Amino acid sequence: MAECRNKFCKKNRRCACKMTVEDKLKEKINEIIDDLDLLVGYSASELPLKVNPVFIKNREDVKNLVFNKLCINNLATYIYNLSKKIKGTAGIVLKPCDASSVIQLLSEGLLDREKTRMIVAGCSGVFDYKKIQKHLGGQKIISLELENGNLEVGTINKKNTLKAADFYADKCYWCQIYNKPPLYDDFIENDQEPGIQPADKYADLEIIESKSIEEIMNYWDGQFSRCIRCYACRNVCPLEICQDRCITNLDEPYWQSQRINTQEGKFFQMIRVMHLAGRCTECGECERACPKNIPLAKLMKKSAQIVERLFDYKAGQEIDKKPPFLTFKDVEQNIKEENLS
Repeated sequence: MAECRNKFCKKNRRCACKMTVEDKLKEKINEIIDDLDLLVGYSASELPLKVNPVFIKNREDVKNLVFNKLCINNLATYIYNLSKKIKGTAGIVLKPCDASSVIQLLSEGLLDREKTRMIVAGCSGVFDYKKIQKHLGGQKIISLELENGNLEVGTINKKNTLKAADFYADKCYWCQIYNKPPLYDDFIENDQEPGIQPADKYADLEIIESKSIEEIMNYWDGQFSRCIRCYACRNVCPLEICQDRCITNLDEPYWQSQRINTQEGKFFQMIRVMHLAGRCTECGECERACPKNIPLAKLMKKSAQIVERLFDYKAGQEIDKKPPFLTFKDVEQNIKEENLS
């Protein structure tokens, strides 16, 4: 057990009263590591704004785990393919929002519940390194520290003090489950509250929807024209598990050309939206991974909003509830024919 960080602790011995979430996580992993064939977690990176995924098989490697406000990555991306390569149980470190992605995979029968151990750590929000870099004009960042609600960001030329609350990932501002995961096997509570004010989840969509149809189409055409078809959005998505038979890789039938233009970019992204409708848990990984900063999360958020309205279904909440497009009813309660025009 890690030594208490509270110098005024009356116990005056090793205790858990001021252990960090990272300390508690390592302690829990040390307890269960012998039951796992493999653990997916976070490790430190040489880059000051990032962490790396780490794949642990041995107890001596548990010390390499980290869990902090830079853990923006959704590690659920790795669990589907890894589960096919090991015979035993795969453990995965998750934030509560990331747990939704694993729940969705389980609900679709894509993971074996008995061989998937969800170690969920409470989250107080994660920083979006793209926002920080943009604010600093793309300067090379060499250090990052959180002090008294401020980010102390060191660049080559100077040290910058930023208000931390302005640089969280967008999803953090409307998160309701930061310390209340829908499902878990092991839960590490986080005593730290998110230092941010909740925001309207759909405010960005309302701005777009206030425009005319022509303006909306022009907006998205402009976004899709920047798509270079690198497929980072597809590859990072925890739910896009059909990459070996993706339309972009098929010769027969020939759905998608390799040309890089607005129409092909639009076609690819619209196919993504349709294939993920009712499945996307809005983790935002597609937009985070996009090198052109196309606002892909807006598309997925709108899709999820429509699915929730029509089918009263929210992805990644219940294992026993099937996605609406994997089931069929003669009459859908919330779909009225007169409202479909």
